[in-house]
Amino acid sequence: MKIDHSEKRVIYYKDELNDDFGNIEITRVEVPENYKYERNLFERTFGNLLYWVAAKLVLGGYCLFKGMKVENKENIKEYYRLLKENNSGGFIYANHVGNDDAFYIQSFIIHKKRVNVIANPNILSSKPLTFFTRQLGYIPLGNTFITQAKMMKGMEFYLKVKKQHILIFPETHIWPYYTKIRPYRNASFHYPAKFNTPILPIVTTFKERKNKNKKPKQVVKICKPIIPNKDYSIKENKEYLRDTCYKEMVEASTSYQQAEYIKYIKKNEEN
Repeated sequence: MKIDHSEKRVIYYKDELNDDFGNIEITRVEVPENYKYERNLFERTFGNLLYWVAAKLVLGGYCLFKGMKVENKENIKEYYRLLKENNSGGFIYANHVGNDDAFYIQSFIIHKKRVNVIANPNILSSKPLTFFTRQLGYIPLGNTFITQAKMMKGMEFYLKVKKQHILIFPETHIWPYYTKIRPYRNASFHYPAKFNTPILPIVTTFKERKNKNKKPKQVVKICKPIIPNKDYSIKENKEYLRDTCYKEMVEASTSYQQAEYIKYIKKNEEN
């Protein structure tokens, strides 16, 4: 049976910074103060097997099956070059338009070194989910002074020792199939400013298919990598990186007329 997508689903929102439409019900928790951010030997061994074999093959194949397209791959090469020059890992910033965002970035887009993901600590409410996501690079966002300090130490380990990537969704919340870049705070840009590492903005966009009864095709646009300004303080770089990243992401999202699969309407603008 064919699905008729001619009638758009409509989502009404109040707050672009705080509304979440990911439809994932998980109990809110805090990161335990004894949480170990650095994976042990068993986790690294099992995690590498899960990450490079299962995730890369299965999820990478799924992305190919979906017909996902990646544009401006030359910017990934430039990002790799900057990382090598900096002798470190780096940060990837992406818009948050689906529950599988992190997985396709890990499995289909970035192939040199592992991609860790900073995410809400709510996942810790499920032990099985915590175990598997941890192996795939999950880094829970610390919500106390102690856990934030431990998180920073763990991030430094992955960046400086392992030379890996850390993926951040600055919009924080999931808005499925949203075609714009929502405003986001500069808080997460403290990390690349502090560790003096390059960042790579990535934007998922949606292109209408010939068969309009199908969901739009995902086109991932790789933006130009950004490096901290050597003449700026950490605070100044935090602002600079946020503003430059946001500008790059907006330009990528508006580079062509995207297919609006879900219509978003602000409640006070309904009429």
